[in-house]
Amino acid sequence: MNKDKSTKIKIGICVAIVLILIATAIFFIFNQKPKTDDKKLTSDITMAEGSQNKPTVSTEGEYKIDLVDSVIFNLKEVDFKFAIVKLRVQANNSINIPLNHFSTSEGINLGNVDTYIKALEEKSLFLGKQNVWYEILSNENSTMVNIFVPIKDKNAKEIILTNDLGTEEIKLNVSNSKGTAAMLQYQADDIITDGKTYQMTVSSAYPITGDTMYQNGQEYLLPSTVEVYSFKIEAVSLWGDTIVVEEAKYIPENSKETFVALDSSIQSMKYSNIIGKEINEKDSGDLFFVAYSPVESPVTYKGVLQLKVKGSDNWITINVNLN
Repeated sequence: MNKDKSTKIKIGICVAIVLILIATAIFFIFNQKPKTDDKKLTSDITMAEGSQNKPTVSTEGEYKIDLVDSVIFNLKEVDFKFAIVKLRVQANNSINIPLNHFSTSEGINLGNVDTYIKALEEKSLFLGKQNVWYEILSNENSTMVNIFVPIKDKNAKEIILTNDLGTEEIKLNVSNSKGTAAMLQYQADDIITDGKTYQMTVSSAYPITGDTMYQNGQEYLLPSTVEVYSFKIEAVSLWGDTIVVEEAKYIPENSKETFVALDSSIQSMKYSNIIGKEINEKDSGDLFFVAYSPVESPVTYKGVLQLKVKGSDNWITINVNLN
């Protein structure tokens, strides 16, 4: 009898443990945050090796346009929803299609979306992080491209994408928003693009204190209480346009202080100042920053690097530390 009672107790304990494990598993399944694949639209992105001849604009001939993938964004930072849509475009010849040939069921022409782009960039959210383009360009007769589709109604469940190229409309299910703000925020070594003319990368900061610097042929002297940092930039003009980084600044978080990059008159014996440099192919250079950092108590600055490219109204923001 005691043996039977002991057996029942053991069975009861085992059942209780199993039920606890099941309950725990259910809790984690229903409470875990939905996973997002930050690279699903950009896994194939690479830095161009140099400039190419831009294909001639043409919408003649037959086209085939397929939906490959999409990510829907419904961010608190802006008052509209949007999709980044990956399309496969096939043609008879090389491809140059302006996006004004595409419209949405809400009446938005995709060649006229500057207001939406500006609203995002004012919040330091950049579609270039997801390799978004504002023209469909390829010297081949087939290409994949990510395009930006604004959605006025944040509660919309479906958007239809149409074009005047003779291809079928594309229906987008926009009810499931998995895009995050982080997917639109540049970090060091990301490929940065305006979706039209250039690509560039910006390295993490590295110290060059002690390297001889000069200005207009004279040595440029600095006090001992500062550190000099450099960011390496690699840039490529995709179609031969002239690309110029006009200004740069580093803004530490929780600080009223701003460090402005040394202007083009100041050079280093080892590194080339990229400010004001005209880039028509593929080239590189550095940004130089002087920051207060006493020897007895070195300072690590957390914040953002901002770049101003000639011809662009907005600054590019890269989240990177200065240390």
